[in-house]
Amino acid sequence: MNGDTIDLFMWGYQRHMNISFQVSAEQVFKKIDWRLDPKVFFLGILVDNRDDRHPICLEPEDCGFSTFQFSYVKSLAAELSSTDQDGSIRHSHPLAQDRYEQRIAERGYIDAIKRILKQSDFEDEIDYHVASPVYLEGFLIFTVLSLSSLAIKEHYSLVKNKYDRFPIFRSLTEAVIASFLNACSFELKDPNRGFAEVMKRADELLRDAGRQFMYTIATAGGNFDGLHRFYDACNEIASLRYEGAIGLGSILIAPRDHKNIKLTLELDRPIKMTDFRMVRKFLEVSDNSSAIVSDSALIYGLGEIRGKYNPKDENLFTVNFTNHFTWLVLHDNNPLMEVEYRQPKLPSDKIDREKLYSDFRRIFKGISKKQLDDLWEVAMEACGQKHGTMIVISDEAKTEADRLGKQGFSVKPIKLTESMVRKVTSIDGAVLLDRDANCHAIGVILDGLATEKGDPSRGARYNSAIRYYEKFKDAGALAILIVSEDGMINVLPDLIPQIKHSKIEYAIDDFKKILEETTLDKKAFNMSMHFFNSIRFYLRQDECDMINDTRKEIEVKFETDLKMAHIVCDDFVPNAKMNDTYYMD
Repeated sequence: MNGDTIDLFMWGYQRHMNISFQVSAEQVFKKIDWRLDPKVFFLGILVDNRDDRHPICLEPEDCGFSTFQFSYVKSLAAELSSTDQDGSIRHSHPLAQDRYEQRIAERGYIDAIKRILKQSDFEDEIDYHVASPVYLEGFLIFTVLSLSSLAIKEHYSLVKNKYDRFPIFRSLTEAVIASFLNACSFELKDPNRGFAEVMKRADELLRDAGRQFMYTIATAGGNFDGLHRFYDACNEIASLRYEGAIGLGSILIAPRDHKNIKLTLELDRPIKMTDFRMVRKFLEVSDNSSAIVSDSALIYGLGEIRGKYNPKDENLFTVNFTNHFTWLVLHDNNPLMEVEYRQPKLPSDKIDREKLYSDFRRIFKGISKKQLDDLWEVAMEACGQKHGTMIVISDEAKTEADRLGKQGFSVKPIKLTESMVRKVTSIDGAVLLDRDANCHAIGVILDGLATEKGDPSRGARYNSAIRYYEKFKDAGALAILIVSEDGMINVLPDLIPQIKHSKIEYAIDDFKKILEETTLDKKAFNMSMHFFNSIRFYLRQDECDMINDTRKEIEVKFETDLKMAHIVCDDFVPNAKMNDTYYMD
């Protein structure tokens, strides 16, 4: 930043931003989805009349935007504030009116900033979120958080963001964003604290977000007595046992007179949700066909969902208690949030769908989207087999079914339905499929060769799969899904993910630019070396040579500067297992 820029950034905020704030964002958001790829920067807008300050400041300067892009942010914010739908509301007390007008003005700034940010996102790949500003040294300081919109869209979300006039969260991710940005604004008020406190309490911040998101679920019941206690109530209920047994069952959250709920057993006196032991005891009465009916504050009995529920209403939710200290929130059978040992997270598939599709496209050349979808459905159903199972997918399925006929049950090729998957995986042995998800054999005992790649800490099923794969991996396209009794799920082969080769090319170009500067950009140097280390497997011989040579030139040119702390690396060498199949483009 230029020397005549505000002291505010010079005496500390650059360090707070580049290290503490960014690391804190990564600490928080990787816990719900590592693909969110959080980035944080500051935007300072001068609101005092001062000639010794720049009108716009960005920190860090390489955040991807220029101050010129925000040159008209004030006029745009004023225009948006003047047309705010709540701007006509008046308060009787002057102080209350001043605060209200300040909130309208801040909202105008936030909306203006978001509009300017989105103008550069031509492919709509980034979601921008802006914290409430903090006034410092004549500036309004806004913390800006960017996240991958593609990752956000992967998860189910509600549509309504208000209940009457009160704002509510549509997803756990939205609640986490709000909690994180509130923490940012709070910490900015005291720069001497830094962001260490947020780093220490990432789990606490997530729990707060989970609690905030449960306000959305609780409001659906229409009884505000349960609003602030519902998250903790579900945690307490999930923690209790009844006569030594884990509580399994469901609670329907809806208004008492909901048109799609029929009470099959109505209590004479409702049970308070905060009477945890009574609720836990009553949970024993619920089963697959009936659930506890509650408005989040009171329990009225047992009921069933009747008729066709309109999901646009967003006023009927389910809380499933799935294990000890574990519960799940759903809307219209779509999971919204899972909580394990009081810690919320986004529900995820037991296996990574994106990775499985990517791996299968590399294993089964030319496989279609329809074939992938069919195999995925089989895999998901098999993952629910409590006693473990094994699915072998092979282009040689018919031949293998004939060869292993005496070690299992060969069948006429048939497309498996969900119920059939449950049946054929309930017996010992593997299920043999082709890439069309046609079953050729069940209960198959696999053969194979002894291999050093086995794992003595795993069971016989896993090691049997390893031996079979090592023997037949070169005979034709082959993949094996292993579901162990202990709940572990593995897919063979476990391919290293693909990356875009262009990312390596861009990184090398940026690395070379360091040589063009008169002084060493230590941050750029360290970031480049960190990136090259992280993708070391994917580097080809010519790229290794280019990085090694450039690094040595930098070390010679900036020998004095490099005496300070920097990342030290051995020469990069290509990995013998690397080939072009690991590139996306």
